Amino acid sequence: MKKLNHGFTLIEMVVALGIGAAIALLSYQALSGAINIESRVNQLTQKINSVQRVWQFFSDDLQHAVARPWVDDFGNAQPVMVGLLGDRLSQSSGISIGDDSHLLRFVRSGDNNFLNQPRSDLQAISYRITNDDPPEAVDTGPTVSLWRDHWRPVDDVNEPRIKSRRLIDNIKTIRLRYLSADSASVNDEAWITGWPESSAKKNQLPIAVEIAMDIVGFGEVVRLFPLVQTVPE
Repeated sequence: MKKLNHGFTLIEMVVALGIGAAIALLSYQALSGAINIESRVNQLTQKINSVQRVWQFFSDDLQHAVARPWVDDFGNAQPVMVGLLGDRLSQSSGISIGDDSHLLRFVRSGDNNFLNQPRSDLQAISYRITNDDPPEAVDTGPTVSLWRDHWRPVDDVNEPRIKSRRLIDNIKTIRLRYLSADSASVNDEAWITGWPESSAKKNQLPIAVEIAMDIVGFGEVVRLFPLVQTVPE
């Protein structure tokens, strides 16, 4: 009797290889999708953390804002708070350093003094923007980064030692609005797009500041910060 050959035929081998390739492709697609989702979640988490960090800085600084005039780089007395039009992303101002555009500048108290040095607890605060080059995505148009500067002494006109921190980038638009203590309501007509609104209010702080940012890949976020009217001792 002849022995029967129980090996695989060529057709069976081709079918098995095809099934294996299909399973490998599906597995790769699933793994690639999971990796992409994880990467997107990580990016979104980092962006959320960046936005929260921005709000924390603004909240802490504005809560400690004091109604104290300050001296600019030319020795001229300035209002207690200077808030420029936040939607003018590329326009510099009289208090700009270099080509940067300052959006908000004021004096705050509560500067930590862990070493108990003989100095004031006041420090100058400035929020400014710089152009992103290149932006994160070509189709988003120009974007900017938001920076926080602080220095002391407040009235140092001889190039103070400024400490800067980049808070967040890829901002498409940023808008600041201010609410005066004279406002009888909080509707849109009561908000002011620049501070102070007149020379009569140069020694006054607003009672609230609203900040809105439109961030690439995140959308628009808005936050309202109330201010406590305090005068430094």
